[in-house]
Amino acid sequence: MTPDAVDRIRTHRRTLAARWAGQIANLPHSSLVWRDAARLDRHLVAGMDALVDAAQSGGAEPFTEFAGRFSQEMFAGQVPLDEVIRALLQIKPVVLDYLAERGPAQGLTVEAVQFLNNLLSIGVLEAIRRHERQRDRRSLATQEQIDELRDRLRRQVLVEPASGLYNANYFALAVRRELVRSRRFGRTFTLGLVALDQDDEIREMVGEEGLRAVSTHLAGSLTRTTREVDFRAALGGGRFGLILPETPLEGAFVVAERLRRAVESSTFSLPDHPFPMTHTVSIGLACYPRDGEDDQTLLTRAEEALARARAGRNTTIMAATAQDF
Repeated sequence: MTPDAVDRIRTHRRTLAARWAGQIANLPHSSLVWRDAARLDRHLVAGMDALVDAAQSGGAEPFTEFAGRFSQEMFAGQVPLDEVIRALLQIKPVVLDYLAERGPAQGLTVEAVQFLNNLLSIGVLEAIRRHERQRDRRSLATQEQIDELRDRLRRQVLVEPASGLYNANYFALAVRRELVRSRRFGRTFTLGLVALDQDDEIREMVGEEGLRAVSTHLAGSLTRTTREVDFRAALGGGRFGLILPETPLEGAFVVAERLRRAVESSTFSLPDHPFPMTHTVSIGLACYPRDGEDDQTLLTRAEEALARARAGRNTTIMAATAQDF
C-alpha cells in the first residue's frame, strides 16, 4: 500500500469507519451489539488506525491486536464467531472501494489487495484463537461449577451439617473400606465408638437443640485430639465413630484416653443457660483382626465395649478382654 493511500486512510478514517459500519449493518446477524452505534464506531475507528499502523510498520501486529480486542469484546456480548468474522472481513471492500474512487494511482494496487488479504487472514485467525480460548475458559468455569455442585451434594449426603464430620451412613462404608484395605496389606486398625454420658440429662435440661450444641462441642474435641489420617463421624444422639488406621489396641487406648480427659476437663456455655457446663464421654474400642474379621463383628464388639463403658461412665473399655482401663 502506497504512502499516499495510507495518509488518505488516516485522514478519512472516521468516514471509512462509518462506511464499515454500514457494511456490517447490511449483514445478516442475530446480535443486538451491532445496533450500538457509538460502541461500534469506537471499535471501527480503532480498526482503521490499526490498519494504518500495520501498513506503516510493515507488520501485522497492530491489526492482530485490534482483532483480538474487538473479538473478545464481541464474544463477551454473546456475538457468534461467524458474525465477528464477517464484520472483520468488511474492512476490505470498504478500503478497496475508497481507493478505487481515486483510481489506481491513488493506491489501488495489487500490493494493496494482497496486503489486505494477509492482514485479514491474520485477524480472522486471531478472532478464532480468542474464541477458542474463551470457550476453554467457559468450559473450565462450567467444570468448576459442576465440581462445586458435586462437592456440595456429596457433603449433603455424607456430612453431618452441625459438626462438619461425616455421618453415620458414610461411617459404615468407611469401616468396610478400611477393613478391606487392612486385610489386603496385612495391617491392623482400631474402631472406636464414643458416646456422651449425660445425653439424657442434657436433652431434658436444654432440649434437642442443646444436645446438638454439646455434640458440636464434642466434635471439636474429637478433631483436635486425633490425627489428620483418622476418620471421624457424627452418628447422632451424642454418639461418634472413630477409625484409627494402622493403630493397635494399645495405641488406640492412648488416643481414647486423651480424648476422654480433654472432654472431662473442658467447659462451655449454652445460650439461655446460666452456668458453664461440663460433660464426660465413654468409649468402646474394637481392633481388627483381634476382635473380628468382618465389619459387622467389629461394630458389634465395639458396641458391647461401649455399653460396658457407659455403665461405669467416663471410661474407656477394650472389647478384646472387656478390661476397664
